[in-house]
Amino acid sequence: MHNAFDIRAVLRQLPVRIESAVAYSDRLLLGTATGALLMYRVVEPTTDRPLNISLVETKKAFARKAIEHLDVIKEAGVLVCLADGLVTLYDLHSLSGATPLNNTRGANLVAVHTAVDYIDGIPTLVSKLAVHAKRKLVVLEWRDAEFYKSLEYSAAEKIAAMQFASASLLVVSTAREFLTLQLVQNQWDDLFPADTASLRTVAAGSLPVVGNSGGPDAMSSPQPASTSGGGGMWGSWGIGLSGSSTDVKTIIARMPGEKLLLCHEDIGVFINSAGKLCRQEHADPTLFDRVPTGITHTSSYVIAIHSDHGGSDTKANVEVRNIGTQALVQHLFLPDEPPMQVFNGSGGKQVWAVGRYTVWRLIPVPIQQQVEDVLTAGQYDEALSLVSRSDSILESEKEDLTIKIRWLRARWLFREQAKYEEALSELTDLGATPTEAISLCPERIAGELADEDIEDKADGSDSDELAGDDQNQQQQPLVEPTDLANSSKRSKKPKQVMWKEALYAMMRYLTEHRRLLQRTAAEGKRELEYAIRVLDDDLDADCVARSSPQGCISRSDDDSLPHVRLKRLRFSLERMKIPVAAMAQVVDTTLLKVYLECSPGLLGPLLRVKNHCDVEQSEGLLIEHRRFSELVDLYHGKGLYRKALQLLQSQGMSPDSGALQGTYPTVRYLLRLPADQFELILEYIRWPLQEDDSTPSSIVASVFTDDRPAAEAFPRPRVASFLRLISPALVIQYLTYVFETWSDETSVLHDDMIAAYLDLIGSTQSHDGAPDEQLRQKLQRFLRVSKHYSPEKALARLPDDGLLQERALVLSRLGRHEHALGLLVFGVASLTLAEQYCVDNIDACSGVFVLLLKILVGSPPSDIVDNEAALLRSGGLVGAGGGPLPSTVEQVEDSRQEIHRRFAGHFLSMHHQHIPAADALRLLPPDLPFTPDLLAYLRGQLCALDQATRASDVVRNLRVGEDTQSKRQLSRLQSGFVVISESRTCPHCLKRIGSGTAFAVIPPQDKAARPVVVHYSCWQRHKPSSPVHVESRSSSSSVDEETHMASIRLKWS
Repeated sequence: MHNAFDIRAVLRQLPVRIESAVAYSDRLLLGTATGALLMYRVVEPTTDRPLNISLVETKKAFARKAIEHLDVIKEAGVLVCLADGLVTLYDLHSLSGATPLNNTRGANLVAVHTAVDYIDGIPTLVSKLAVHAKRKLVVLEWRDAEFYKSLEYSAAEKIAAMQFASASLLVVSTAREFLTLQLVQNQWDDLFPADTASLRTVAAGSLPVVGNSGGPDAMSSPQPASTSGGGGMWGSWGIGLSGSSTDVKTIIARMPGEKLLLCHEDIGVFINSAGKLCRQEHADPTLFDRVPTGITHTSSYVIAIHSDHGGSDTKANVEVRNIGTQALVQHLFLPDEPPMQVFNGSGGKQVWAVGRYTVWRLIPVPIQQQVEDVLTAGQYDEALSLVSRSDSILESEKEDLTIKIRWLRARWLFREQAKYEEALSELTDLGATPTEAISLCPERIAGELADEDIEDKADGSDSDELAGDDQNQQQQPLVEPTDLANSSKRSKKPKQVMWKEALYAMMRYLTEHRRLLQRTAAEGKRELEYAIRVLDDDLDADCVARSSPQGCISRSDDDSLPHVRLKRLRFSLERMKIPVAAMAQVVDTTLLKVYLECSPGLLGPLLRVKNHCDVEQSEGLLIEHRRFSELVDLYHGKGLYRKALQLLQSQGMSPDSGALQGTYPTVRYLLRLPADQFELILEYIRWPLQEDDSTPSSIVASVFTDDRPAAEAFPRPRVASFLRLISPALVIQYLTYVFETWSDETSVLHDDMIAAYLDLIGSTQSHDGAPDEQLRQKLQRFLRVSKHYSPEKALARLPDDGLLQERALVLSRLGRHEHALGLLVFGVASLTLAEQYCVDNIDACSGVFVLLLKILVGSPPSDIVDNEAALLRSGGLVGAGGGPLPSTVEQVEDSRQEIHRRFAGHFLSMHHQHIPAADALRLLPPDLPFTPDLLAYLRGQLCALDQATRASDVVRNLRVGEDTQSKRQLSRLQSGFVVISESRTCPHCLKRIGSGTAFAVIPPQDKAARPVVVHYSCWQRHKPSSPVHVESRSSSSSVDEETHMASIRLKWS
């Protein structure tokens, strides 16, 4: 509650009793019991002078008897006077020219209405006067201040109250029900019973309005209750629900906005100009403290008077309620005597109360003080209603004040009422920055943004202390659960449930705003406009220094209404553009804090995607809550890869680190790094490879040899060099994948592969120095298949006293086949390998078999270790005849010669096609026995020679035949000719074909016809798409046209 009006008795102890009163403009008319009319001039109060009222004129014999009712039709210049049951009309300006309405004798009620109506599309000022006289209603109409017509309507029952809802709809009340009369259709409709129970039911929506309340223009199928007022379907409810209602006064009062308040006893409901309930604006009925005697209104308030206390404890006889919220605003007590009538004047800006001998004026408290009072009391809904409905505030200021109050209301809803969703939705509608909503949270969430309300700073009081004790017991402000120990410093204690609800509401709000920022950034916008709260520092110093805490008033130069300057609203809301990135950082960081409090499981989805969390704050919070996995995601999203790997390594080595213990989390994180972080990957993959001996191959396979684009983009020589420091087997694993999957032909990598094999072979030799045969086979296969390694480098890496087969393969790549075969024959002592070597290299060297034959029949070279002789002595090779093992050099040579000659025969017979007879016979020793193998070789050589001779003869004969055919064709072509004379013309261009002109001959389609001669250029333009053939004179064969023309012989005449 707050003070809306101040009471002042402007007239006291009048000598005559007042029966009626009316006010208009600056005039106040009082009708007395003696029939006299008193006219007063009213001078409104200002800052310089108080309210002043003075008697202007007295009409002693204005009426014969008491003036029961006065009303004014200002637009028509008519004063309506009801006296002695008769309505008389007077000129409003002169109060003369009485015109009695004889058809209104017995009148007891009068109602007037003025509005603009469109008649035939023309706006017309229509004023109407309704008079209830006995069992009828008389309605008089003026149009544009000229009397137009008078109509009468029958009424079945006595009417207790009536009022115009619109120019065509009259709302009346009988002792039992409310009715509407459609003046155009002369149709009565029931609204609802005129009793307390029915009004409560109707206001609650359980009892429908049965009458057609749409007015004459809105009816589609009218259902008249009766042709005369009264009775109807609700007629039997009057006594049953409320007993005898003859002593209960029913009031129908006009309200602002073309609304009516229908009141029975202490309850009232609002209807609009169409006769429909205003459920949206007034969902609940208006409940008065006592049964009102009279009701009037201002732009913001409903004012009811009570002629008695009615058993109430309070002495107040004036009740003021807010029209919008219907809340009780003020109780007033009119001294001297009880009021009998209350009315307004000047469009609701003046409020008068009249007793028998006293007249009071309800002077409104300045609007800025009222708004300040309700804001101080935390009644923000009241403040909004007051500002929106007040006619004492400039329209240009209403919107600004409304927005500010809504701003404060949103903060109040969050902190005091625990209506978090509604508060945040209100801030969103106002376009507030997320920092405004975040500042409502405790410091643990809001951080540096946590502050007190601006209005609290302005007057130095705590907002919690402004609320009443009752409210303090019901609602508690939002504080952190961790601050329970410090709750004694606060005015209220926290509740865990309210804290969680606030966090979830804030989480939804921040998530929605985060989506908004993402959409804005996706559209390419860098800034977003918000409403920013800014303190006003431009208030006048004398205004701030006044003792009144309500602020000050400054009047505009071109308006009579004051500018409202409120101390609690000493801030302005300015639309400012804020960078999207800066706001996104605040939103994401706060959202992280909220997730930590209520939904830790959502931290991962927030930090694994692109976010704008402040690294410093987020890092401290995550470490405090030991959310190391989420901290890794934060580092990764911000590009702080080294810090993430340092954290993973420290946690991986810690025995109590939980999910991050071991090398697997580090390896899994390395897979997420881009290719440009290669150096960092090499730095931090070392400890997993060295720490875990059981899984280095799987680590290499995961990091370096998977299908990630980053793995393919790594510098492969660097990877191979790094892995070589760890283990040659890892190099082989990596390079094998590189060659097979990515088909890399880099020579350096192929050389590294050979080096890795050699290192691995050297490190895996058995105790007797024998290398691993499987590794040797893999190396030999690689040397045989790969075409991209450097044989010189490979040869330099091979040991001098071992790996002879591998050396032979490298020598073959260098083209040193004789040396390679010598190694295989004498060093390896394997004639089979030498034979296979020849087969493999026949394409590279056609004489490789001859080289092998030369080695077989010759002596071992001096630069090759003769392992073959050692094997012969040890029995590793079986000598001729299976006799005893050779012991002397001569015996060894004889055994070797016998083995080589036997293999040479086999060799010649198997590969005779690659060994020319001339070379073989030149190399074979004279004492070589003529064996079946040698016979087979010679037979094969003879057959090959004969086959070559026969093939040569066939080719020669084919060439002779081809030459003969060409000569015949040339002779045939040369036999044709055409004659070009001086008069011969081209059939296409009709120009002469001269001796220096290029021409073409088109063979005829018919043999009897002559060939056609045309210019070559004309033939090019008109030649057919397919070749044209012509038959020669001497042959039936055909040739194409161009060939024929190329062979034409010319004969000039």
